[in-house]
This record gives sequence, C-alpha cells and structure tokens, in this order.
Amino acid sequence: MKKSVWLLDADMTLFDFEKAERFALREACARFGIEISVKESALYHEINEALWRKLERGETTQAALQIQRFETFADALGLSADPHALAEAFVVQLGEGCFLFEQALSLLQNLHARCRVAIVTNGITQVQKRRLQLSGLSPYVDALVVSQEEGVSKPDPRIVERALERLGCADRAQAAIVGDSLTSDMAAARNARVDGIWYNPKGLPRPADAPHIVAEIRQLHDLMQFV
Repeated sequence: MKKSVWLLDADMTLFDFEKAERFALREACARFGIEISVKESALYHEINEALWRKLERGETTQAALQIQRFETFADALGLSADPHALAEAFVVQLGEGCFLFEQALSLLQNLHARCRVAIVTNGITQVQKRRLQLSGLSPYVDALVVSQEEGVSKPDPRIVERALERLGCADRAQAAIVGDSLTSDMAAARNARVDGIWYNPKGLPRPADAPHIVAEIRQLHDLMQFV
C-alpha cells in the first residue's frame, strides 16, 4: 500500500494539544488574576472534550463551543470572570502554545519531498494558522483545511473532500487520512471512503469493526513505509 496524498490531523497527531491546552488555560486565567490548579485544569479538559464530542455528533457549533466550555468551567468553580473574555484570551494563548511532537517536523519534511500534504483539523482558524507559522511546518504543507473556515467538522466527509480538491487528488485510492481519534479522524476516513491510518502511540485496543483502518502506527516516522 503506497500513498501519494496525505491528510494529517493536527492536535495529538502533530501537535501536543494537551500541553498547549494546559498552557493556554493557565495564561488566560492569569490575566484575570485566577490561579489554576492541576485538578481544575483537568476539569476544564473534561468539559472541553465532552463538547468536542457533541460537535462531532452535530449537536453544537464551534462558535457556541468556544463560549460554552468557559461558561460551564466558570460555573463549576464559581469564577466571576466573564466567560466571553476568558474564551477570547484562551484562543490567543492557544495559538502561542506551539508544542510539536518529536517526529512531526522531520515527518512532514520527508513526506512533502515526495507527496502532497494537507493538515485537516477540527479547530479554530486563528489558532491553527498561528501554530503552523510558529512550528516551522508551513513550507511542508500544501493545504491547511480548518473546520471553522469550512463550516463542517470531521467526521463529516465534506471536509475530507475539500482537502482532496485542494490537493488536486481525484483518485481517493492514492490518499490516506492519519490521526489519533477514532471518532473524528478514522470516522472521517470511513465516511469519505478514504483509507485511514490510526496513530496509536499508547497502544490502545483496535476496534474489530473498522475495515477502513488499513494500518496502525505507534510512531510518526512509521508512515514512511507507505510512501
């Protein structure tokens, strides 16, 4: 199985989003004189994850999610800070939280030398563009496809189709979707009828009913065997 077109997830595939999230939450809250504990940071993460799952199911919008997570968080902790102001400060800081996984840059350099590459992400345009700029990945990415701009999120196949169009790929057999999320990335692969390669660094059990997952990798560099 050799592929010439690659659609890569961003968060928790190329970027350490969990680290960036902790950084952004701490910095955003500090602007309002709020000190966040490890337990409170974990609570925010739990709230945020639940809302992103709702977004994947089409039960909320990305604009609503950005405010809802801080409304819920502020209510849970009894914070007096304005959730809208917290949300705005968080987005700014999240863009500055550029933490690449170790093999991400070298992987994209190697892929781009021989293939077409897009990053397809369920994220905020401002954040994703800023991180791409800071990371040094920009020269090795032919298209950045962000759910906020597109109005659709993975696992909706339309965001995959738009990425393929921008890369000039008419033959889906030449493409692969790579990501860590079964409910977002691998479900998008299934829905768009594109082969999925599951990035599974923790060695989680692989679902038995996922024929669209054609391979599983533990390290990013393992992708090069498919080029």
